Amino acid sequence: TEHLNPGSFEEPSYEDMAYSINELAYAAENAENQRKQFVSNVSHELRTPMTIISGYVDGMLDGTVPKNKRMQYLSIVSQEMQRLKILISSMLNLTKFDNGTIEIHYQLFPIQDLAFRTILMFESRLEKRNIAVEGLDSPPVRVCADPDLIGQVVYNLVENAVKFVNDGGTITFTFADEENDWVFAVRNTGKGISKEELPKIFERFYKSDASRSQDKTGLGLGLDITKKIIHLHHAQISVRSEENAYTEFEVRLPHMEPPEQENE
Repeated sequence: TEHLNPGSFEEPSYEDMAYSINELAYAAENAENQRKQFVSNVSHELRTPMTIISGYVDGMLDGTVPKNKRMQYLSIVSQEMQRLKILISSMLNLTKFDNGTIEIHYQLFPIQDLAFRTILMFESRLEKRNIAVEGLDSPPVRVCADPDLIGQVVYNLVENAVKFVNDGGTITFTFADEENDWVFAVRNTGKGISKEELPKIFERFYKSDASRSQDKTGLGLGLDITKKIIHLHHAQISVRSEENAYTEFEVRLPHMEPPEQENE
């Protein structure tokens, strides 16, 4: 029988143990701070559309809203309900990402339809700020992906563009079917992102200084979720920006055949 040599093991010193305990305490504190920040952000983000929906519906029920304005307000209520639906889906999917239970259901669909339906959710905001939208009338591009998950990607990128486009500026969509990839891109004019902050924007909870001052809403999770969905599709996402000019996010989905059951 082989005996272990007691001298081959070194007992940890008190300094090592103290350092390890401090590291664990720091990690626990950091996780707790992130949890509190997440709960706070979720509460705020859910409250915003719910307040708008409640206010407009109550106004129509008690007669405060004139009859000739009701269709306009119902349209805004519908937009806010769509935002709520996507927000809740994103939070549920974030949990699935973290515990590894997310599933992908591939289908063949035109990605322009997703972009068009998404931009309609921000119609009143775009009109109020005199924002031009270009590129939605390009030839249709059909992609094979999970429409619900890619719908969240499109929503997150469009919402980001709407938040940071300058008043009177332009949001431009690009769709292309290239040799190996389907390409979808969203560009907005505006302040852009600095070179220092560009590598950090896909991190969970990260918001730049400019983002904090311009954007009072948002979970700080949109681009983190987007990156996870892109990774699940074996796709790529990149961002380009020039300060005081533009920011553009580009998604490349690899060509693939739809599953047999979808063809049938």
